[in-house]
Amino acid sequence: MPILTYTFSFLFAVLVLVLIHESGHFLVARLFKVKVERFSIGFGKPFYTWKNKKSGTKYALAPILLGGYVKLLDTRETKISSPNQHLAFDHKPILQRMAIILAGPMANIIFAFFALWLMFLIGFKLPKPIIGKIIPNSIASHANMRSGEKIITIDKHKTNNWEEVIIAMLARLGNTDYLSITTQSSPKLETKNYQLNLINWNIDSYEPNPLKDFGIVRYTPPVPPIINNISWNSPASKSGLQKNDRIISIDGQPVNNWEDFIDLIKKSPEKQINLLLKRDGKTINLTTTTGWKFGPKWKKVGFLGVGSLPIAWPDQMLREYKYTMWPAFSKAWHKTGLFVDLNKIIFDKLFTGKLSFRVLGGPISIFAASGQALGQGFTMFLGFLAIISLSIALINLLPLPGLDGGYVILLLIEAITHRPISIRIQTLILRLGIILMVTLFLQVTINDLMRFF
Repeated sequence: MPILTYTFSFLFAVLVLVLIHESGHFLVARLFKVKVERFSIGFGKPFYTWKNKKSGTKYALAPILLGGYVKLLDTRETKISSPNQHLAFDHKPILQRMAIILAGPMANIIFAFFALWLMFLIGFKLPKPIIGKIIPNSIASHANMRSGEKIITIDKHKTNNWEEVIIAMLARLGNTDYLSITTQSSPKLETKNYQLNLINWNIDSYEPNPLKDFGIVRYTPPVPPIINNISWNSPASKSGLQKNDRIISIDGQPVNNWEDFIDLIKKSPEKQINLLLKRDGKTINLTTTTGWKFGPKWKKVGFLGVGSLPIAWPDQMLREYKYTMWPAFSKAWHKTGLFVDLNKIIFDKLFTGKLSFRVLGGPISIFAASGQALGQGFTMFLGFLAIISLSIALINLLPLPGLDGGYVILLLIEAITHRPISIRIQTLILRLGIILMVTLFLQVTINDLMRFF
């Protein structure tokens, strides 16, 4: 069942990435002989604990998997005898404390690099950036772009796949000049250059998709309208639809591919529809009632709760990425830098107001993305883990209260003033950070609800 795949992939991703982050703090703390009182994956009342009698560290697994923490011995919080004060975090030199704090994000960055290295070593394929359709009255249509062309450069940067196209576009978000796109058309391999006016380019916060907002729809081979899976307790599960049913028409309107099928269903929320389908060589009429969910801008759209067959890509439309050990190392290094740059661009756009916080995704987005990535294979799931791991690292490095970057700022202030910041002030700052984090969490969760429900 897809829900089991999504749940497993989400829990696995959270456990692995939180474990890596907290292990970074833990290992460097142990390296500098700081006593670790507690190592917890998750928050809330733990359902599993184990205490290492030799080190005195208590390990815990808690139900709220939104992160974790490492609790270090600190004389400002716990009274301890003089012989043991050398084990306290606050009694260590500033550089050692800073190294312990930065070790979490660094562990995430190192993991991301090696995940990408393994990804390039195993090999994977990505679709070439071939335009499937240009949306009328869009930025791309006003520039006279055409479907069927392959995007080969954006602002003179090579674009071998859609990921590179989107990164190049996001780098220009908020600008009001022109974006230069060079395309190549088959079969004569003629190149054309288009100048896209950015003055009216805005990301749709309900459906953040830079390509669609430009008016570009990527080409995907048509998927036949065959039911591949049915969600539990969905309208489809109660209708008599079965796996491998091929949809011929809906209310007399012909269905040629999966896109036709989904479009017709979306237009019919909470409506009785007549399906003509083929099952085991026989033509069958079936009547069912669609469900509904919120689409973009809280508009009701219909749904049945069925999944399609995987996209069957012709080899000539795919680009393979597979390298030996050292070239894979180089590619992983470059890709890590690319993702870091992309995150920096997004943070810059968010904090300068060029990008709305409503485009951010929360736990539901990660849940969906993890399941989709695992469904595409192990290498794609590795790439997903790398991207999320880098995002965790960079978010934690932001100089905000409650984050690792915020603690680094406090240590820098201590180094400049030669006086430790009182625990009372640190507690106030931490509470402010918690308020900010809860506010952001609520915002991204609302964003998710508006997209998925």
